[in-house]
Amino acid sequence: MIRFIHICFVLIKYGSLLLLLKTGIYKKPSGSFIRRFFEEAGGSFIKFGQLLALRTDILPKEYSLAMIDLLDHVAPFPYHLVQERFLQELGTKPEKLFLDFQKEPFASGSYGQVHAAKLEDGTIVAVKIMRPGIDEMVQADFFIIGLVTTIAQTFFKISGFNWTEFAIEFKKWTLLELNYQAEAENAERLRRSIGPDRLIVIPKIYDRLSTKRILVQDYIDGFPLTRVLRGLKEGRITREELLEMGVDLTKTPRTLTYEILHQLFFDGFFHADLHPGNIILMQNDQIGLIDFGIMGEWMSPNQTSFIRFAKNVGDHNFKKLTYYFCDVVSDDLKQMIQSAFPASMEQQHIDDFVHLLTNHLAQTVEEISVSSFKDIKEMKTDQTVLFMKLVGAGENYKLKLPQDMVIFLKAFSTLGLVAKEMNFAFSLTEEFKHFFKVHPEETIPVTPKTKPSLRMSRERAMEQLNNWLSYLMEARPDIYKLVQSSIMKYNTTDS
Repeated sequence: MIRFIHICFVLIKYGSLLLLLKTGIYKKPSGSFIRRFFEEAGGSFIKFGQLLALRTDILPKEYSLAMIDLLDHVAPFPYHLVQERFLQELGTKPEKLFLDFQKEPFASGSYGQVHAAKLEDGTIVAVKIMRPGIDEMVQADFFIIGLVTTIAQTFFKISGFNWTEFAIEFKKWTLLELNYQAEAENAERLRRSIGPDRLIVIPKIYDRLSTKRILVQDYIDGFPLTRVLRGLKEGRITREELLEMGVDLTKTPRTLTYEILHQLFFDGFFHADLHPGNIILMQNDQIGLIDFGIMGEWMSPNQTSFIRFAKNVGDHNFKKLTYYFCDVVSDDLKQMIQSAFPASMEQQHIDDFVHLLTNHLAQTVEEISVSSFKDIKEMKTDQTVLFMKLVGAGENYKLKLPQDMVIFLKAFSTLGLVAKEMNFAFSLTEEFKHFFKVHPEETIPVTPKTKPSLRMSRERAMEQLNNWLSYLMEARPDIYKLVQSSIMKYNTTDS
């Protein structure tokens, strides 16, 4: 109840300030205004703000950049609660487990805090401890965020974006982050897949000392990207000083892009939460990654098309990338059409229908991309906005992104935003191109995962088809005519 009252107070406070801001009475930079709202709300709202910051199709770029590295200005919980957590989880106090345990945390956030410690053999480790009462707080936040997004979905609709689905996605990510055992498994799986010649460093997890609420891992000695970017903005550090310390910001985005693509295509498992708080800059161009709650896994049934889609992103070949994109994301469309048409319908007719829509979408994609590239070059927009426009366009064609592609685009949307802050000349598409020069398409291992193409009930398929046609008739008459003519050509009844 206290949490609910606090959030209501913050909503009323900033709602009133927003009205004053609109009238010109209250004058503060809008980016910092919305950032302070999420920081003051605290808890899950900070994580919600970080996720929202990635959607530059919703927020202007200056808002996203202000929120991407949202700080958890949360006071650490007292040491006696740390001891209680250790007693609950491991049956003893931290003083009995470590040669040295720092009572004051060096990082504190909404969900937990991190203490430095030393193992018996002298190894320095970071001990992450979940905040007491976090489960109750998160459930209260879920309720309020669900209520707010329901109102937003009713009164603040955005083309190609669903507030309710966004809230569901946020809830799923949050629950993953509240299980340190799952995070430990993810970190170990990724660490085992990365060889010693790679530039990415993954901390070792100490399973014997880790539980669902406590995580013990190697301490990564370096510079958190959040502090580096803030130091540059405030003038407390320069790029030249970073170079003297062995950190070259111009190389970091390329290294991250290359490594994440390598993790995806060669390891089949990649870090998908690349905000600045999870990136540690190290000497000799190495990069440490932490927080492994949100990971991506290559599960696409058609991996060849996924690879060719990514390659053509780098080649700026809009028609080809659209074709392969559609092949990856058209499962729902194919199922609906196949189930609506009689079982006697030849598969070639269904494929022809999908290809017809794909070719039409390719024209739309080319128009969007050509018009966006000039703005991207002049920094009026970025690749994230372009990606989201393309996703929104695809939704009109009944194309739905599989989960692995959603996470893939999310990871690179984050990286695209952050990279420009490190290197103004960075181009995500050029880095895709560079990756495929180093690793030609034919060298990437493909292990297709078969997915049975099951028919749904014909009644349900016809209902979905009619609902789609009704939507298209009003929203996209051009696509409606295309679909309607195809249906007339391939009659949906079997005489």
